[in-house]
Amino acid sequence: MNVSELQHLSEWYTTHYVRLNSLYNQLISPIQHNSSQQNKQPVEDQLENLLSYLRGMSFNELSLQQLQTLNALGIDRYIGVDGARFVERLIRTAEYDPNTASVKLQEALTKLAESNPHFTSYLTTTNALGFSDFDPTEDADAIIIRVGFQNEAGIEHLTDWKDSARDWYDIIRGVSMAANEAPEDTKIVGAATGSIILFLSATAAVTVLLALISKNLTSVAKDVIGIGNQIEELRAKKWINREVEKQLRDMQKERKTEALGTIMEEIKKRLPDINGEQNTALETSVKKLLAFNEKGGNLDFVAPPKAPSEDGEDEEDDDNNRGAMAEVRGLIHEYQSVREQMKLLENRSDKP
Repeated sequence: MNVSELQHLSEWYTTHYVRLNSLYNQLISPIQHNSSQQNKQPVEDQLENLLSYLRGMSFNELSLQQLQTLNALGIDRYIGVDGARFVERLIRTAEYDPNTASVKLQEALTKLAESNPHFTSYLTTTNALGFSDFDPTEDADAIIIRVGFQNEAGIEHLTDWKDSARDWYDIIRGVSMAANEAPEDTKIVGAATGSIILFLSATAAVTVLLALISKNLTSVAKDVIGIGNQIEELRAKKWINREVEKQLRDMQKERKTEALGTIMEEIKKRLPDINGEQNTALETSVKKLLAFNEKGGNLDFVAPPKAPSEDGEDEEDDDNNRGAMAEVRGLIHEYQSVREQMKLLENRSDKP
């Protein structure tokens, strides 16, 4: 991640931490009391307040790398929907024990508290050094797309870059044509090293199509990995023979083969009036994204944060924009969910 992304993540977390710290403490207090006293205190209001806040936390403006940072710190399980599940499993269960719940909740709060100084210190240091939060685009309606050139899709020399640039022109051209926009409307706004990451700035219409394609590509990869895990599990239990394994391997190949048709069919449901030229260009885009994905390249989408209204609620500028950005955020969330499911399968397949 670059300075801007770390700053944004730090600001996002430190802002949420203030409320999380308060709500967790409000719930822990009566539960600690109930674990040692005969006169019990109610906890339902405090529980509902915490659950409501956790479920309302939005992660759509965070990139996958930023989400992975929260995971590496061990705090992702205590925030958002995962945090709500964690709290409910402790309290809304037939085996509820105030003492155990109190200990577990305090452990969660301690973990959240330990992470907060890391983010506040980072903000203090970067501000002291004069770094400003770099915004790669001044267009509030644009969405940042991170293109990760890694694994076999990596770029090692100029020939690789030339080929990749040609492929990505075709990808953006086809998607833009389908969205009735020009390829030039998608801009290159930055780059990062490591495995090379290219930052693109795209409109909501282009991002919707790219996110839809990426979600389906990831679903295919998830299914293929899932079948592979199934084969390994059956082999470990000695419940598989050559014929069964062949059938499962054929299922993997079939899922890959059908990917192009499945994706094009779903896009056509969204764009029923697409013409022949647009369809041909879009099919080229999908094919090249399929190849990019199979080589290990990836896309990440970061929607802009919602603009605050006068009453403190988040809102968009107008009805049309509100609908478009809500759709983008919804698809980004779906894509990230499928990516997380695939990661769980990948983790299973890595185990001996």
